[in-house]
Amino acid sequence: MDAVGTPEIVREKTTRLTGGRHACTLILERELTVEEIRRFYAVPADDAPRAIDFQLEGRIVRYDCSAEDEAKWRLAAQIFLVKSFRAAATVRRTTTDVRRRMGLPSLHN
Repeated sequence: MDAVGTPEIVREKTTRLTGGRHACTLILERELTVEEIRRFYAVPADDAPRAIDFQLEGRIVRYDCSAEDEAKWRLAAQIFLVKSFRAAATVRRTTTDVRRRMGLPSLHN
């Protein structure tokens, strides 16, 4: 896997909606791959905002929130990005590794 690193936010746009809500768009320096988007959505969270509350496509991250929570949501988006790229650095074990550790024969002979 390439050591590309977490993409930086190069622009941001906030639009006021009715009811005291804001629609926010963060534009990243590069396009995210399908695997990077998958890892973003896989980051666990206990309370709002959760990763599934954001919409990712290409190099754009979109979300809408209340005006007073705007800073919290932007920070959460950055945290999810960092955590999803940190998850890429961990080595994933396969079922073969588990079987070998347990002393069981390989399934692929």
